[in-house]
Amino acid sequence: MQKQLPNHPSLVMCLIIMLSPIGQMAIDIYVTALPAMRHDFGVSQQQIQLSVTAYLLSFAIGQLFYGPLADAWGRRSTLLFGLGLYLLGSVLLLSTDHFALFLAARIVQGIGVACGSVVMKALAPDHFAGKELAHVMTYMVIGWGMGPIVAPVLGAQLQIHWGWQSCLYFLLAYGAILFLIVFFGLKESLKKTVPLKLKLIIENSQMIYANREFQLCFLIMGLCYGVLLSFNLCAPFMVQDVLHRSPVFFGNVALAMGGAYFSGVFSNRIIAGRIAAARLCCSAAMINIFTSIVMVALALQWGLNLFSLIIPTLLITFFSGVIFPNMMARSVSMYPALAGLASSLLGFSLTLCAGLVMYLSSLLPIDSLLPLALLYLFIAISSGAMLFRIYRAEPVLALKSA
Repeated sequence: MQKQLPNHPSLVMCLIIMLSPIGQMAIDIYVTALPAMRHDFGVSQQQIQLSVTAYLLSFAIGQLFYGPLADAWGRRSTLLFGLGLYLLGSVLLLSTDHFALFLAARIVQGIGVACGSVVMKALAPDHFAGKELAHVMTYMVIGWGMGPIVAPVLGAQLQIHWGWQSCLYFLLAYGAILFLIVFFGLKESLKKTVPLKLKLIIENSQMIYANREFQLCFLIMGLCYGVLLSFNLCAPFMVQDVLHRSPVFFGNVALAMGGAYFSGVFSNRIIAGRIAAARLCCSAAMINIFTSIVMVALALQWGLNLFSLIIPTLLITFFSGVIFPNMMARSVSMYPALAGLASSLLGFSLTLCAGLVMYLSSLLPIDSLLPLALLYLFIAISSGAMLFRIYRAEPVLALKSA
């Protein structure tokens, strides 16, 4: 590989922040329009929800390939290939009014956009180390959290003024901008290639997956991510169809959820070094368990209403945001020599876990709050048990990389 001048840190930081939300944004920007899309395509609620689930699963599977490619081809070439595939899927979405083709295009889009989630995690250790890397990882997660903050509100406004198809035009334009930045601005940063050999990939993957701590990290991250996804999949129908509120109203609710997540993530920057990560994450898990129990009690007492749906979910989302970046920082630092593959496996595994949560939530009835509340309780108890297992040997260790 030819020697390249290093990229300017500001360019890399901006690119990472711009790549961070696109995968989540491609879900959240049109969740407010799911009821309208169901009507336009003439399909059932479960079928239109499948367009989200299929995208997420293809997004998960795509991440399996981009890690090895990023370590073999380089970061720049892999990004250009993936973003090109994403743009192809985006164009196909806008070219059909048949639901089956729409679903296929969402799969192409999901496979393509997965490159950003993987390569941004590999770009960070290519250019930063130590405290700088820790700060970049935090901003990466903050950028990821901007998706659920901005996208639903933007999607609701686009839907009201220009129809839900305008959301797809926005995704196409955003991807095109990223493609141009990478094509004209990014130099290759991979210092040493890893041969693209299936046997070597399998051996390295087995080594990474054999790490019990890595397993627990991606499971916890997947469950935390699943909280956001399950709300975004079920709540549009609960709020609009059952509680008879407008798409703009739901967009504002989704904005509040994104703000809660963002606040949880950003709180790590404020309290880093003051409270041990073990105490912080385990306390957050305990609060989520208690809040989920309260949500179940509210569902039994009052059923589905805005208060019992929104307030407990806001709290659970906030403390999931506290936990998520600690687990990401912990997991991505385990294998710096295999950053691409490790990021690929991490992204695939946590997204697959979140996809399973999303699939389960798509089976829930939308006219009752209790099933969703019970799902949140299961998530809170499971993630709490795994967190206690990770931190039981280091009760006072401060994880500053969060």
